[in-house]
Amino acid sequence: MALRFAVSPLWETIAALRVLAAPGAFPVHQRWSTWAAEQLERLGGDTSLLHVLVTRPVVPEFLIPTPGVRSVGIDVEVDALAKASPERIAAAVADDPRVLEPDALPAVQRRLRDVHDAIIAPVWPRLEGVLQGDVERRGRRLVEAGGPTVLAELHPDVSFRNPVLTVNGRSVTLDERDLVLVPSAFTWPRPYLRDSPVRFALCYPAHGFGSLWERAAPARDALARLLGGTRARLLCELESPRTVTELATRLGVTVGAVSQHLGVLRAAGLAVSRREGREVVSLRTGLGLALVQSQAP
Repeated sequence: MALRFAVSPLWETIAALRVLAAPGAFPVHQRWSTWAAEQLERLGGDTSLLHVLVTRPVVPEFLIPTPGVRSVGIDVEVDALAKASPERIAAAVADDPRVLEPDALPAVQRRLRDVHDAIIAPVWPRLEGVLQGDVERRGRRLVEAGGPTVLAELHPDVSFRNPVLTVNGRSVTLDERDLVLVPSAFTWPRPYLRDSPVRFALCYPAHGFGSLWERAAPARDALARLLGGTRARLLCELESPRTVTELATRLGVTVGAVSQHLGVLRAAGLAVSRREGREVVSLRTGLGLALVQSQAP
């Protein structure tokens, strides 16, 4: 078994729709839910089968392909749905032949993109900071203590006795397939195990997701007194992923100075950095978000 991490904007979109389908059941997301429901209303009614599919007790496997890399874009994930064979779709939703109609899957793909753009994309920098921060935190734990310890610490409903993984009382034997850990802001209060032909995925509540929609935070001048002026400005700029060169240009300082300040923010758990192609981009974490004045979604 190979243990990996991934952040999935597609899963966050689907999990968010499941939250919206149960009004009042997720008070931690109430502020976001009120805003998101208004955005969906502006989109108009869902003429695809998306709502039916995402609100089933178990989301159909073909609708949530597990990413093969740590970070992936929503367009890549949605386009990948077209690769699902009719046999695979029928196996997942045998009781609903409408899904096999020629226009069904393309309609679901279009609706998914529209929904993502409406309720996830505007808050994605905030969400991604929490999710990538969780990956960074647990990745360090993986190096320090190993996979079994990381799995044991994920959630009370997760246990692992090699080679058997148990999630919410359901046990699976981990074979040669990868196990991908997918942090989520909307998978709460219980984790969610996804079984696909290629790899297992375990979606779990990300560390720090509960503070996502809070308004309270120090004023900018107080943040500058706490961190220093340059680091405070740097943390504010890290709302979306940026390279060292971009940050240096925006702040009017040298690349070396940005690198040094980023190192301090990473060490304090306020920012994370990752490689995207030939570039290294940085983003603030959920803890970093808590130190920056937050705006309504």
